[in-house]
Amino acid sequence: MFNYISYVRYGVAKRKTISIREDQEEWIQENHLNLSSFVQEKLDELIEERNQ
Repeated sequence: MFNYISYVRYGVAKRKTISIREDQEEWIQENHLNLSSFVQEKLDELIEERNQ
């Protein structure tokens, strides 16, 4: 079974700086994770959950 995440982009993207641990950086690099997309999707999920 697949879990599909849908989200809507609102306006222009803003740049933000976050801090991550070294082990997280290694995992991100090893798994070729697009951190920006990941954070956007997770924020959209939280926003949707709190609006229900």
